[in-house]
Amino acid sequence: MMKCKDFNSQLAMLQDMGEIPAEMQEHMKHCDSCNEAFEKTHLLFDFVKEEKSQKVSPFVTTRIMGQIERVEKPSWFTRPALVVVMSIAVLVLGFFSASLFSAQESSKLADSTEIIATDYFFSENPGSQLEEIWLNSYSYE
Repeated sequence: MMKCKDFNSQLAMLQDMGEIPAEMQEHMKHCDSCNEAFEKTHLLFDFVKEEKSQKVSPFVTTRIMGQIERVEKPSWFTRPALVVVMSIAVLVLGFFSASLFSAQESSKLADSTEIIATDYFFSENPGSQLEEIWLNSYSYE
């Protein structure tokens, strides 16, 4: 008498469900679990046979593969155009920030020059103050 382990290994080796050995048929009469496994395997073979028999238009496959390839490979126009647009945006931003910076610096420079001139001309003794600042800026060794 065949064991369930042997039945399952022979079931896995079957190529066609039409040719079932007599030993396996005898075992299925007495074992419900092996009979159920055989029925599920039989349904699987039928499903595979049905799927293989369906004919698919080759044009559908060609169109699907074409769409997949287009998605994987972006157009060569896209990247260079993006680089050009981003470069122009960076240049415009650079010029804009440089003009803002130079305008702020020139206003600061004008303000400081005006303050120094005012202090110089309205101080009581402008020459001695400048001399003191100049002498104190150097250290003697």
